[in-house]
Amino acid sequence: MAGMGGRASRSGTRPPAVAATFLAGDGLRGLAALGVLLLHCAIVVSATRHLAGFAGPDEASGQYRGVAGALSPLVALLRVSIYVFFALSGYLISRPFLAVYTIGAPRPSIRGYTVNRVLRIVPAFWVVMAFYLSWDHAWAAGGVGGLLAALGFAQTFDTTRAAVLPQAWTLDLEVGFYALIGICLWRTGSRLARTARTGPSRTARGCRRRMLVVLATVVTVYAASLLLKHLAGRPIDNSYDIAQYLFAFLPGVALATVEPVLATRLRQSPYGGWWARGLLALAAALLAAEVYAPARLHGLHLVLASLGTGALVGAALALQWATGRCWRALCSRPLRWLGVRSYGIYLIHLGLIGHLLARIGGHTPEVTFLLLAGPPRS
Repeated sequence: MAGMGGRASRSGTRPPAVAATFLAGDGLRGLAALGVLLLHCAIVVSATRHLAGFAGPDEASGQYRGVAGALSPLVALLRVSIYVFFALSGYLISRPFLAVYTIGAPRPSIRGYTVNRVLRIVPAFWVVMAFYLSWDHAWAAGGVGGLLAALGFAQTFDTTRAAVLPQAWTLDLEVGFYALIGICLWRTGSRLARTARTGPSRTARGCRRRMLVVLATVVTVYAASLLLKHLAGRPIDNSYDIAQYLFAFLPGVALATVEPVLATRLRQSPYGGWWARGLLALAAALLAAEVYAPARLHGLHLVLASLGTGALVGAALALQWATGRCWRALCSRPLRWLGVRSYGIYLIHLGLIGHLLARIGGHTPEVTFLLLAGPPRS
């Protein structure tokens, strides 16, 4: 098998240390969903109390001082929650496809992959979007093109739809990433599978060489994506397309790339658990630096947020690779419950606050957020 020091498995099966399920996946999703919810509460409460306006994803932590007081840096840290979702998608979606090339695993079905993604995302999104389009009588604004943009995960390219489901910009990026992976599988999957299963490339050395090729590609694309983001300007002024945000998914792709080798080595090492703790400490340091870095250094914020959340996901993976376990906090029932329902929370939370509850019984958005987030500090 790949990474064992001998020859790679001819059957293309994964190494024993590589589990089929990411134990901390739902817990990390739940943590990120809770972070997004609390951040949006802080932003809207702050805006409705005229404490501060929304200054974009790179706003200084001082924006939340009127809401959270001395805890404002922790509230500012919540803005990286969405990067946890991106890193998880990068790892979970690319994992089976990269294994085709790196260790000669069976090629996933393009049809199965497409049907799975569509059924998991599209029906619920269309129902929620249609509800809010009707609720706001916004279905006619922007014409047919605007309506297709709203329902076709292109809302961020059509400003007439931006207020209908404002959080959908992240879903647009997710769908763009899923499509990109599917296109890559369709265009290169068969050829890469043949390359991985023939000739001397079946040796463990050949597997590691292919992993290095993928990692070099990941680093190159990461830098190119950051450059495109820089050239586009501040995030509040651009379209949030997948090319500009691909860097946020790539730490997860890198983890999926090295998994066949690192999982086996950490399982065999007596220090595997310490590697996991080291990655967790690195994640904490990077995310703390993201909070306190000067707001004008937008590119630095992007690098710290993406690498910090990538290290967080990597720490949970390293612990599983080394010990087969998950940290108790990430596997707790409340976080896993939130994680399983994170997509539903994502779709309805802003609409529930801004569209529905705010119009029942004379509630204002401020009152609604106070009910959800507790009384803000003056």
